Amino acid sequence: MKKYILSLIAAVMCSLSISAQDLHTLDKELPCINKTFSVYFHVTLDSLRTTSWDTEAMEAEIAATNQYFAPICAQFEICKIDTLENWSWDSLSRDYRVDEINRLFYQENRINIYLVDRFDDPNLCGFANLGQIANENNAKIYIKGGCLPHEMGHLFGLLHTFEGSGVENVDGSNCDLVGDLICDTPADPYIEDSQIQWLGDNCEFIFTGTDINGEFYQPDVGNIMSYYGCDCGFTRGQYIKMANTWLNSDRKMW
Repeated sequence: MKKYILSLIAAVMCSLSISAQDLHTLDKELPCINKTFSVYFHVTLDSLRTTSWDTEAMEAEIAATNQYFAPICAQFEICKIDTLENWSWDSLSRDYRVDEINRLFYQENRINIYLVDRFDDPNLCGFANLGQIANENNAKIYIKGGCLPHEMGHLFGLLHTFEGSGVENVDGSNCDLVGDLICDTPADPYIEDSQIQWLGDNCEFIFTGTDINGEFYQPDVGNIMSYYGCDCGFTRGQYIKMANTWLNSDRKMW
């Protein structure tokens, strides 16, 4: 029942936000990667030798990711699952023991996903190496659940919609120079500030700030690479970026 309610809420959110996932149909066909990537899950155990992760949860993450990446003919399948019994690895930060874990357990020619129950930063869901899908020695993701499509977006070269250098104008006049450098993702003013109320009911964007030209922002709160939590999909420009990250690389060794 809980899963059904969550799915229903997500469906409502998507219907009320800009339809990011549908934008790729507005023009010619997308590039096709035409590849199934093997995923190697590394599950960390806590001090009681338990974990919140089970096979069903891993399969659900892969199923959701496959749905979002299908338009560029990219799919993911679990090839192996192992457990990391050192309980101190169950709580990670970007700078703590990550290199050690990777050195000990990384499997080449696989997307290595390390599953933990918590990060030192409670607001962090995961992190990944930007654009490293074409590098057989660096394709790794760390998550604590529910955000694999987002982190896979990073692995395929996507920035956050609010990330990048400079401030993007609402009219898109500098979209190819600042922000996430993808012009069909609207300017996004998001910053991590608990004092700012970004959303109202049903993922309605209510922030009243304006850009340098006095125009009100209307970001795509349903974009997977945003931080609004109303995930619905990627845009056409994001799909092209992800596909080309792989297709234009000369390091396809897997």
